[in-house]
Amino acid sequence: MESLSTVWLAGLLALHFGAIGTAWATRIAAGSRAEGLLQLLFLLAMAGVALSAWYCHGHDLGLGIPSGLTLTAMVLTAVTDFRGTHEPAHLMPLSMHG
Repeated sequence: MESLSTVWLAGLLALHFGAIGTAWATRIAAGSRAEGLLQLLFLLAMAGVALSAWYCHGHDLGLGIPSGLTLTAMVLTAVTDFRGTHEPAHLMPLSMHG
């Protein structure tokens, strides 16, 4: 197992925490004028984390799995509704079921 220098490790940590931040910002900005820009930043951050996962896994650096977990957390953060509106689910009438 290879080792990373402190600078590279700090850079990877900054990338991962920044990526989670863009996911959160994308969710918060839903419906606003900043949504498009934040979605672009989110996709770029996701690509960066994916590349770091691929590189770290391929070079046995021990950070491939944590990078994959960051990707999972990014997707869940971006798509989960945290507002807690408690609105009832819209049910389809029985006649519309297959």
